[in-house]
Amino acid sequence: MRRDRRPRRRRSCTPADARTRVAHARAYLETARLVRSETDKPGDVNFNHVAAGNAVLAAIAASDALCCKLLGERSRGQDHREAVGLLEQVRFGEGTASAQTRRARGLARALATALDLKDDSHYGTLMIGGTELRRLIRAAEVLVAAAEEVT
Repeated sequence: MRRDRRPRRRRSCTPADARTRVAHARAYLETARLVRSETDKPGDVNFNHVAAGNAVLAAIAASDALCCKLLGERSRGQDHREAVGLLEQVRFGEGTASAQTRRARGLARALATALDLKDDSHYGTLMIGGTELRRLIRAAEVLVAAAEEVT
């Protein structure tokens, strides 16, 4: 039973919507890769913050694409964490049902990793470090690759 009484918001979507969202995800991810800084020094002009924001958007768009294609709906609530639970429901690819469940959980963890840095990357005042950015871009890459696989 849900303890939180706020309604979960979901929106229907189509395979065409999934293709659009995966295209957005690719663009955000490529932008993140292009603008990330080579240095990790907070005093330097550093684009890691911008790269992190784009990587978060890539992860969200890829998650939307996966859910649209495989579930016919995506999360539209204010709380992006609802999308993590929805993503855990996707099943695709080869392997047993338990392998597909593990894959879905891994994708949900990747989205959670991205969402952990969403506020810092979009609204924060501290620079995102190189280690955090690499982890964030890797999470986005995992989600984008899965979305490309199914769309």
